Amino acid sequence: MSDVILSVKNLVTEFSTDEGRVRAVDDVSFDIKAGETLGIVGESGCGKSVTALSIMRLLPQPIGQIMGGEILLQGENLVDMSIEQMQRVRGARIGMVFQEPMTALNPVHTIGRQLTEVILLHKKISKEKALKEGIAMLDKVGIPAPDIRMTEYPHQLSGGMRQRVVIAMALACQPSLLIADEPTTALDVTIQAQILELIKELQKEMGMSVLLITHDLGVIAETSASVVVMYAGKVAERGSVYEIFDSPTHPYTRGLLESIPRLDTEPKSKLTIIPGMVPGLLDMPKGCRFENRCRYRKDSCLLAPPAAETISEGHEVACYEWRELKTSVGGGGDSANFKLSAVA
Repeated sequence: MSDVILSVKNLVTEFSTDEGRVRAVDDVSFDIKAGETLGIVGESGCGKSVTALSIMRLLPQPIGQIMGGEILLQGENLVDMSIEQMQRVRGARIGMVFQEPMTALNPVHTIGRQLTEVILLHKKISKEKALKEGIAMLDKVGIPAPDIRMTEYPHQLSGGMRQRVVIAMALACQPSLLIADEPTTALDVTIQAQILELIKELQKEMGMSVLLITHDLGVIAETSASVVVMYAGKVAERGSVYEIFDSPTHPYTRGLLESIPRLDTEPKSKLTIIPGMVPGLLDMPKGCRFENRCRYRKDSCLLAPPAAETISEGHEVACYEWRELKTSVGGGGDSANFKLSAVA
């Protein structure tokens, strides 16, 4: 366990609403190793961003609360830390790239002021040295004329440039973990590819771990070593990127993969879709949360949520369909029955 940078164990996050308390993250667990990229994937409303905000302890107060579990950063439990202690963690040990570059920066402050503020908060250096470090960081993330950009305001930069500034702010103090919450949202395809390549290059250079949150399985395939598939606040399946793409087991995982356009299908063939919508937090099913959209639904799926079961080392799934298959083949299971061609 010494090579594990972040260990999330049985995380439970709830919000208070006018209709009562709702559970947005329910018993979520995963580990991120040193230098590894772990991807969290799922539709909007599946709890991905709330998981990231829980790790950073940035839940809206007082309505959002971590009600259970542990978040261990190199052995230290972030859940037990005070506000002052977490302020020393954010930026210095964990950096975060928020999902909307257009609103992540303060519009009334220059790029230089916002970037040097991060550096001065965590380092005991002069403003002049912080300014130099800020310029060097902008240069590292590929912004031309970084000394001039330091004097400009966010509205003077393009969306791609703003996202590079956000990445520079997140990595200014060389954290051991970067949380990238849909870092390519609202960017065109060419800029998306550049941003993802930039994160990969900086990760390799700095030796940091990355938690990548996205709804795009194509991004996961290109960047991640491990994958956590979330649905309605729970982990549906998790494993290595090879296992998830070659042998997807949960019906939701297979549905996500099947809904990706492919070049080897008939031109006039219809795109496969997952029927229905993610249930609302106030209307969660009693049993499996995917049962109202699942083509393999059985009576057992309606009674209670399925527990996570091990398919192979590091590959787990929470699905009654897998449990029945494992029983039918004598306890060993056969993930090949669920095999789907990998999506490049």
